[in-house]
Amino acid sequence: MNKEIKTDNFVISENSPAYIIAEIGINHNGQYELAKQLIIESAKAGANAVKFQKRDANSIMIKENINPNPIGYLSKKVDDISTDQPNYGSWSYPDVRLELSENDYKKLQKVARDEGVDFFASPWDEKSLNFLIELKVPLIKIASVEIKNYQFLEKLSKSDIPLILSTGTADEKEVDAAFKLLKKNSNNIILLQCTSAYPSKFEEIDLNVINTFKEQYNCIVGFSGHEPGINVGVSAVALGAKVIEKHVTLNKNMNGTDHLASIDMTELSNLVKGIRQIEKALGNNIKQKYESEDVLVSILGKSLATKRKMNAGDILKKEDLIAKGPPTGISSQKFYEVIGKKLLKDKKADQILMPDEIE
Repeated sequence: MNKEIKTDNFVISENSPAYIIAEIGINHNGQYELAKQLIIESAKAGANAVKFQKRDANSIMIKENINPNPIGYLSKKVDDISTDQPNYGSWSYPDVRLELSENDYKKLQKVARDEGVDFFASPWDEKSLNFLIELKVPLIKIASVEIKNYQFLEKLSKSDIPLILSTGTADEKEVDAAFKLLKKNSNNIILLQCTSAYPSKFEEIDLNVINTFKEQYNCIVGFSGHEPGINVGVSAVALGAKVIEKHVTLNKNMNGTDHLASIDMTELSNLVKGIRQIEKALGNNIKQKYESEDVLVSILGKSLATKRKMNAGDILKKEDLIAKGPPTGISSQKFYEVIGKKLLKDKKADQILMPDEIE
């Protein structure tokens, strides 16, 4: 499995910084201007990529189940907010109001390019997949609910575009089956640990699966989170996640299906900062002493000192010495080296032992 995947603006690998995806999804509410603003603000916050969701309603649902008058008000602007909002799971699906036009996608791709972030999407059907292939997106995300859609997975695997497989809604056997199917035709697969509950309970997130996936599939592994806040995303990087995805919104109070389970732009900015800090803090596997620690040692370090009055010619014994500050004489770590040595100078009790005072 390829462990270095190149996008338009980034190289994702075990040695790279984490690739942070701002999952815009459908939080644009079908409004081009909101989508554009979400891209710009995500880029300002430090995201590496923005991701959308592309659907063709007639391809994913039988016609009689498509509601021509979808339930729920959708905010048209950031401050366009209604208190009359359906509970999660009560919205109409698919909601055709949430779909952007193909021309919108082309324009938004240019916006992302100008902002220096990658632009891609999750296709929910073959028609949408073909469109994204035409757009030449650098990645394709496979939505969690498609992990058991084997016919579609086979088509995705033949797209010749690196794939991100989200594993929400699946158990170990189902993840394994999907991965094996994809790798028949693709050597560029990223696995994301994910729990597809909006929001996810902390006790159901299972971050330790990140290492399970890394050991079992020998591929790049990441985390897609739907939990409140940013702490879990930062922690995932500490556990080795190289891709982090979070739903983002301009305002959690906006009307729409996913806003409440998203982080806002302040949180996204803090997520990016937190991840970059933890990456620096992880460092390498070699324990080092840094010059920056010398100040503390100069204040709190210890030298060998006499516990009693001693005379020149005395042989130093363990019971003669104690470690005390300041660290201006023979270092306390030389304790075993000086035992048995001859003292060359008379010393009072409670005096620092200097290097030129022993044989």
